[in-house]
Amino acid sequence: MLKLGEAANRLSKLGVMAPDGVDWALAVANRNFIIHQYDELNRLVTWRTLSFDLVEWEISLRPLFDKARAANASCE
Repeated sequence: MLKLGEAANRLSKLGVMAPDGVDWALAVANRNFIIHQYDELNRLVTWRTLSFDLVEWEISLRPLFDKARAANASCE
């Protein structure tokens, strides 16, 4: 979740629009909470986020991943 939040922050700053079902600001907020309020983390909420919400994000982000892989392959 930390890496996802950092990536979301960078993509947002680059002007990359989040696909439907993805909220860059929410990922950044999660990252900031984990870093700064780690002593208040609820493991059940964290697990639910990882096992449910992020599965939907992966599906929504898959086209961006594919596009990035194709761009990287063409540079090699």
